[in-house]
Amino acid sequence: MRILQLTSHLNVGGVAGHVVTLSEGLQRRGHDVVVAAESGTLLRRLWAKQIPHWAVPLKTSAEFSLPVLWAWHTLRQKLRAERCAGRPVALIHAHTRVAQVVAAALHGWTGIPYLTTWHGFFTPRLSRRWCPCMGARTIAISEPVADHLRRDFHLPAERIRVVPHGVDVEWFQSRDAEEIAELRRRLQLGPGPVIGTISRLVRDKGVEQVVVGFQQAQARVPSAQLLIVGDGPDRARLQQRIAQLGVASSVRLAGTLPDTRAALALIDVFVFAPATKEGFGLSLLEAMASARPIVAIQQGGGSSWVVEESGVGIRVGPSDPEALAEAILRLLRDGALAGQLGREAQAVAATRYPLERECEQVERVYAEVLAEGAT
Repeated sequence: MRILQLTSHLNVGGVAGHVVTLSEGLQRRGHDVVVAAESGTLLRRLWAKQIPHWAVPLKTSAEFSLPVLWAWHTLRQKLRAERCAGRPVALIHAHTRVAQVVAAALHGWTGIPYLTTWHGFFTPRLSRRWCPCMGARTIAISEPVADHLRRDFHLPAERIRVVPHGVDVEWFQSRDAEEIAELRRRLQLGPGPVIGTISRLVRDKGVEQVVVGFQQAQARVPSAQLLIVGDGPDRARLQQRIAQLGVASSVRLAGTLPDTRAALALIDVFVFAPATKEGFGLSLLEAMASARPIVAIQQGGGSSWVVEESGVGIRVGPSDPEALAEAILRLLRDGALAGQLGREAQAVAATRYPLERECEQVERVYAEVLAEGAT
């Protein structure tokens, strides 16, 4: 089946990373996948797998705008050319709001069926109510997101399918020792234990909670270091907070890394710090696949559901740096427990959240959409 995956951009982040991973998984299962999005650092992964990329200007939050109109025009021409060349796209899968609008317009012009994935929680603005652009089916990445769609957008339950994210455990197990050593040198990490998190640096994420909890833990383990992977508009404010807490010499802000395997290999204790409203939390799956012992801050709705469903690691409440510090210290002091929790987390990732299972579930939704379109 030829499938068009449609998203806003290919910069490192939850939605873009998911689209690329899903595309890789579907390709392995024999599908002909094309990704349409504005370019970004994850494009190299598509190139490595020879997955075609159609460049469209969708890195915008304005759902009814000239870039969206131009993206629709560009893709309409592409789809027509592909059909004439005997390579018709059978299905469009949209992953962001602007992608949903474009997919709906393309469906109206070409008749190609489309579906959407909702990756989080959104305000039910008038534009979303007037032009919902949900598609024949809507995939919710967690049960709380599905509840949100039913409650706030009045989407019928029969049109929603819950498909949790999947992770390629084998890929996270294949780590390059030289890359790990080079990253350690570049970040100037010392010999002490490394507490780490992966997150976009925005105010509603729990990264500041991690910094405060780290400060309290370091007071008892002075050699401890904190590694923060990710970037965002809150970086400058976060750096000021780190300086105020007196831990700047022990904190490393690595910025955005297209491949997190080396960073995860350096982390002795992973702290999952979701947003106050988080649909799932891919960094949690990455840490699980990497067999990291996890301390999870329970907030975010969808992410809390994932933590409860998976049962991994040590869980602490939000805005409780003392509990966070105690959990970190417990794992630093008890290597046997940390190793056990890491192995258990990896086993859960392999059995509950394998990429193959996600692809199978998505394929079933695709089959529903195509069958409905044929009737």
